Amino acid sequence: MDETGNGIARIVVTGIGILSGFGSGRAVFEDGLFSGRSAIRRIESFDTAALNCHFGAELAGFDGQYLIPRSERSLYDRVSLMAMAAADEALEQAGLDPAEIGPVTGVMMGSAFGPGAAIQDSVLRISQNQRIRPTSIVKMMLSSPTAALCARYRLQRDSQAHVTACAASAHAIAQAVQAMRRGEMEICLAGGAEAFPSFELFSAWNALSVMSPDTDPSVGIMRPFSTDRSGFVIGEAAAVLVLEREDRARARGAEIMAEICGVGAVSDTPTLTKPTFRGMVGAMQAALDDAGLIPADIRHINAHGTATELNDAIESEAINQLFGTHAGEIRVSACKSAIGHCMGAASAIESAATVFALQRQQAPCAIDLLGNGSNPDPDGERSGRTSAMQADIALSNSFAFGGHYLTLAFRRIADARPLP
Repeated sequence: MDETGNGIARIVVTGIGILSGFGSGRAVFEDGLFSGRSAIRRIESFDTAALNCHFGAELAGFDGQYLIPRSERSLYDRVSLMAMAAADEALEQAGLDPAEIGPVTGVMMGSAFGPGAAIQDSVLRISQNQRIRPTSIVKMMLSSPTAALCARYRLQRDSQAHVTACAASAHAIAQAVQAMRRGEMEICLAGGAEAFPSFELFSAWNALSVMSPDTDPSVGIMRPFSTDRSGFVIGEAAAVLVLEREDRARARGAEIMAEICGVGAVSDTPTLTKPTFRGMVGAMQAALDDAGLIPADIRHINAHGTATELNDAIESEAINQLFGTHAGEIRVSACKSAIGHCMGAASAIESAATVFALQRQQAPCAIDLLGNGSNPDPDGERSGRTSAMQADIALSNSFAFGGHYLTLAFRRIADARPLP
């Protein structure tokens, strides 16, 4: 088994599947993100006239019913269908036969709100004295994306659902890495899925006054770390990473996209919504410690970057404090400016973005640590420039309501040849 210096199995990424506001598929996402375009558009799924926020990153044209037999269509909400589509693509890229992986594979998925449409449907039916569908309870489970993948591929190792707000899929990936290090599974489908909220759930976010009211795409609707930032907008997404032990991946000649070399998870909860400097620094430091890295090793950070006043200020301070004079050498990305805040799926899709950044040696949606803005383009299509970089190690930050702080460390693997 390929191991770290501490005798711990190395865990690598061999496949990625994505659905996002850019559309269905990894290639569509990668092309949109690294060309500087934005998937944020006016919301079309409901009327926003009575709301403060009018923009989001919806996934258009996805039905997902083609994925399942007609007899099972009452069992799965949109969020589970999105997870299935992403997992299918990830397994295909990894070169794994879904019919053969069951005995050695587990699944860890995150989602903040899970099958929201199914839950709302049942609530509306009760309020209108209508009959509740017999399959409603199954369709409404918050673990639905995880369960859907277990059932689809007949997976037999451990499966867990994570619901830690917008750190949910980071926790899912971290838990997968730790379980694989312990030898509990050889492969894991890890990631997250989040469907665009209903009008009612969106209205609840609107009431919190953290979403951007801006309507001029020429200056960017969501502007993380910019001095004139006005809040976030919501996106929907599903991202699934195929994780394998490195020895197994090399032995079968798989393409190795990157290694997940460190995970750092901490809690700090003075209030349910206010981010803390201690939590952010603690998560990044814990990831460095787990990977056996020092601050000077880091050359790229995918920031949490929510374009809210407190988060951006504290995250910028945390990066500068932890990395000191080296902070100026780090390329920092704020991907939510292009894809919106994808809630429980945010960590997974931004983990994928971090892997692609290492592969391409480019930082998408690049910003500076001084908060001078993201260089908007008057054509209204740019979410921020893409910058060349030289990076072998990158961090991806996920900091959530409820005091959940998690950082994942990724290592670029230039030599992905199979073992002799």
